[in-house]
Amino acid sequence: MWRNYHSAATVDEALAVLAERREKARIVAGATDIIIEIERNVRRGIEMLIDITRVPGLDGITLDEQGWIHLGPLVTHNQCVASKLIAERALPLAEACWEVGAPQIRNRATVAGNLITASPANDTITPLMALDAVVTLRSTRGERTAPLSKFYSGVRRTVMEPDELMVDIAFPAMSAAERGMFVKLALRRAQAISVVNVAAIVSLEAGVVNRARIALGSVAPTIVRAADAEAFLAGKPLDDSTIARAAELALGAAKPIDDVRATAEYRAEMVRVTTARALRAIRDGRERGWLPVDPVTERRKAAPRASAGLAPYSSTARRSWPAWCLPPARTAQRSSRSKGWPPTVTCTRSSRHSSKKAPCSAATARPAS
Repeated sequence: MWRNYHSAATVDEALAVLAERREKARIVAGATDIIIEIERNVRRGIEMLIDITRVPGLDGITLDEQGWIHLGPLVTHNQCVASKLIAERALPLAEACWEVGAPQIRNRATVAGNLITASPANDTITPLMALDAVVTLRSTRGERTAPLSKFYSGVRRTVMEPDELMVDIAFPAMSAAERGMFVKLALRRAQAISVVNVAAIVSLEAGVVNRARIALGSVAPTIVRAADAEAFLAGKPLDDSTIARAAELALGAAKPIDDVRATAEYRAEMVRVTTARALRAIRDGRERGWLPVDPVTERRKAAPRASAGLAPYSSTARRSWPAWCLPPARTAQRSSRSKGWPPTVTCTRSSRHSSKKAPCSAATARPAS
């Protein structure tokens, strides 16, 4: 269990602390994965969390002069969903971000964190793999880039060194001739881990495929590209027979397993089904899928309650609610799994205007329950 929490004001400060603590420290932003993993002993030996949410300039979504889109390490899933640039020039990523968790998770969890968790079922890795994304890793030793296709070394394993911070995710924006779609199959329509997910991007000219990119998730130890299917599609019309054959060839890249969500046999068949579904939707101009035209995120301002005929909120209104709609009272007793909580935490917060470290409250140090 972590005992120390450091709130960094600059990237250099975070890197300095990370270089000193290395394997015993972790960078956090949304922390929606890492806190659970620490509590479940999936990530062991972590003594310090380094929070970078106060560092300015890390939550940008930009398009550079070379036509590459850049995501900062603090960009959340809902920022991608709400971004006109992502919806128009990287639609599969927007669709994948919309499929992640609940609205509260999408408002907090970062795309960079989703990549670093490195689960083969994570939704945003698949479209970014199809988009040929590149990540930039920085440490006190310098900076390097790595193609996302080379970033993963196994299940929940990456090539990141213990002292490195992911500072940028970049990929070429889709051109006007390219169409793409993300398709997710899960055990329910929302808040579910992928059984299979597929991202397909196709460049079409007069109905003929110039180039195709197909990535498959949750069917191998890492996200994989369906290279045989991609090669087959090049130079062919996107008709029913071509789509059916490409979907069959996509099976060659999958190495599914049996688990609590599905059998390997079912996953293999669903690779064929979801790949064909994505390609047909792209051909027919239905690639937007379930993504709303105007999705509701934390960035949208709610209409005044008076305009909806509702009384304004009151700090005392909650007291008059029926007992059945109030949350249960918190008790001092906790389950054996949480024994020892809360830990003794040392929390430091540095000022952007001073090198001195100031203590912060215990409430700041405790992760959200």
